[in-house]
Amino acid sequence: MKKNNKKKKRRIIIILLILLFLTGFGFFMYPIVSRMMIRKQVDNNITEFEEERDKFIEEAVNEGKLKPGEDMPVDEKGNLAPYKKILSTPEPDDEQVYLDKLFQYMRTRNRELFENGQKTLNSAYSYQVPEIDLRVYGIKTESVGTLEVDRLGLKLPIFLGANDANMTAGCGHLTNTSYPIGGMNTNCVIAVHRGLGGSDFLRYVEKLETGDIVRVENFWYTLEYKVVRVKIIEPDEVKPILIQQGKDMLTLYTCHPYGVNSQRYLVYCERKL
Repeated sequence: MKKNNKKKKRRIIIILLILLFLTGFGFFMYPIVSRMMIRKQVDNNITEFEEERDKFIEEAVNEGKLKPGEDMPVDEKGNLAPYKKILSTPEPDDEQVYLDKLFQYMRTRNRELFENGQKTLNSAYSYQVPEIDLRVYGIKTESVGTLEVDRLGLKLPIFLGANDANMTAGCGHLTNTSYPIGGMNTNCVIAVHRGLGGSDFLRYVEKLETGDIVRVENFWYTLEYKVVRVKIIEPDEVKPILIQQGKDMLTLYTCHPYGVNSQRYLVYCERKL
């Protein structure tokens, strides 16, 4: 009996040790696996956006609406890539040769937001829910562009609406702030997590310095901004993210301090002409 009891105790100890090892291994592997899954999701979303954008460009080329020119960039395959052209004028063109209805809506809405003082930006709900259904414009992807921050090695798809689902899959444009097409009297506010499931995202946002380049690539062209300053605000403050008259701005919006998230960290970027 004593021998049997000793064997049972030994088995129990071995089982407990195995469970302890597996638990520790699971804790060790979780951030690695999570990081890989999130990165794959982000990369897939970027690819979907780029493929959808390329489809509209190809259609415009086939219909003769888009033609090669001296100032027209091409991609690595030699195909026309107007989205690679950096907007160098205060305002974008009045019309676009593809997806013009979407462009005109964004342009009109940006003007309305400036003129009405962004009165509709008045609650968490007001910036989480998108006001555009991209399917109406024949777009299958849910993103409208990509955000790139060279210093942080960051590239994320931009989704409409700063809600949890969008910010897990990339980053979210705050509804009722300017759409990411540039122009005077605009401030496009993009919310990005301060680290997520092992992925850094904007975890090291404090490494950004004045003059660092932040790019937004939309369906039509690229907007290049420079970091001008940062600011720490309370979560319920709205005034610091409003449009500033006479400026073309991009504002990165994330939690602060890292791991506490009781405040918000803003990175103000301006397009220099």
